[in-house]
Amino acid sequence: MSKILALYTNEMIKLSRKWSVWILVIIMTVVSFCFPFLARTPEESEFNNDACNKTEITKRRDTEKNTLGDTNRYVEHETLRFTVDNTVVELFATRLTLDEELIYSYANLCCYNAILANYDFDAYPISATYLSIEAFSEYLSTYQELCQLNLQPFSRRDSQWYQMYSSASESLDLVKEAFFYHDYAAYAELIAKKDVSANSIAVKTVNRLMELDPEGKMSYSEAEEIIEALNSCDRYEQDLKMGVYEENGAYLPLNAERKEQLEGSIAILNYQISHGCLSSDRISRAANARLIGLAAARFVLVIMLIVIAGSSISQEMATGSIKSLIIAPVKRWKIFTAKLLALFTWSILGSILITAFTTISTGLAFGFSSMPSYFYYSGGAVQSMPSYLFTLLFFLVDNISLFVYVLAAFTISCLTRNTGIAVGVSTGLVLSSSITSTLKSLLGHQRWLDFLPSSNMNLVSKVFPYLRFIGFPESEDGGLLRIGNSSLPLSFSLVYLAVLVFILFLIAYDAFVRKDIQ
Repeated sequence: MSKILALYTNEMIKLSRKWSVWILVIIMTVVSFCFPFLARTPEESEFNNDACNKTEITKRRDTEKNTLGDTNRYVEHETLRFTVDNTVVELFATRLTLDEELIYSYANLCCYNAILANYDFDAYPISATYLSIEAFSEYLSTYQELCQLNLQPFSRRDSQWYQMYSSASESLDLVKEAFFYHDYAAYAELIAKKDVSANSIAVKTVNRLMELDPEGKMSYSEAEEIIEALNSCDRYEQDLKMGVYEENGAYLPLNAERKEQLEGSIAILNYQISHGCLSSDRISRAANARLIGLAAARFVLVIMLIVIAGSSISQEMATGSIKSLIIAPVKRWKIFTAKLLALFTWSILGSILITAFTTISTGLAFGFSSMPSYFYYSGGAVQSMPSYLFTLLFFLVDNISLFVYVLAAFTISCLTRNTGIAVGVSTGLVLSSSITSTLKSLLGHQRWLDFLPSSNMNLVSKVFPYLRFIGFPESEDGGLLRIGNSSLPLSFSLVYLAVLVFILFLIAYDAFVRKDIQ
């Protein structure tokens, strides 16, 4: 054991004396720290309607007024009678005589006049809440619909027209209640009136929003997050009912694992909605910047480790330094073990370095609150994992594929004893890690694709299937540098990688121990 430790120490010293290694370490450190700042995209501003404040509405009112002039000249009145359900009803009707292309200007002018005369901008700033913004939009569109009906000549108005006019008038009364008095119940009734299906997603969404925010104080961005989550829940529920799940644009039969994931997704989203901890735009941008930083730094780390692993045998053979070890009274398997331990040590230290720097820089760039707890579904209930623990486990899982690539480079180096071949082939394997998605798109889902190494390298999405709920983006397939969404079960990939690592280890060991050193 002492000899292995001595050899290991010697290997670490030799590697630490290479200036090329330290240059890559510095580049990797700078990249991991700086990229989250460079990848920081401008924060999307809160909903900004340019016709939402009093000054802008006044300007728009004046513009429409200048366009139309005296609006009284476009208006005619007449009392009409209609027979509806064997009952005669009278209506003091209005007809608009202006051209149809001016109808929107007329409707907007009427709405702006009413808003400026009656709306309480101090109590309910239009751009401040989701209810104000949506009710404002509905008010304009409903009044435009009513004006369109009033273009019809009196002589051509029948009972069917009257029913349409009555329905539009009822909608206008509801939207006025919702807009001018900030009445969420009236807005919910309006949506239910427009969508007669009580089970429609629109009706369910508005009712859920009203339940969560009865006073209508929720911001537009918060409401949008909830709406998106509710839409996702509805989609997952439909998939559960149909017994399918979507993968690469195709619907496949729902297996037990996917069924549990769908049920867990619904439970997590409902938990986040109820507890107000949905992934916000800031959290998503932070997660994306964090992944970009990790991916960029990881690429530098991989290249560095491949160069070290690929040259670990061949370079020593070229310089002749390997012979001094072989002729010493030390068994080859001890030399082999020391070299492999040194490689894995550099892999671990490099991974710890980029994970730490990326996490710190992401916290500084977006705030440490942008890295929330990880939510998962276990035992029929939603559980949460603290951010620091999630970061640690994510680090461990995310680096499994890195160790496989390092071992592959070392194995090729032992076999070929040629640095160029070892580095070139290993780099090619890394760059082709996303080949599975390309083959799937060309050939469809083929069973043999499941046995490619690239199909099983991505363990992150299998261990953490609910990453998207804390802002992490997904792609169709994974690899060393990104998070994918593979349909293969975790147990299969773990067994596959264990067998692959065992085979690579045996090949490398056999090549190193049995081959003669020239």
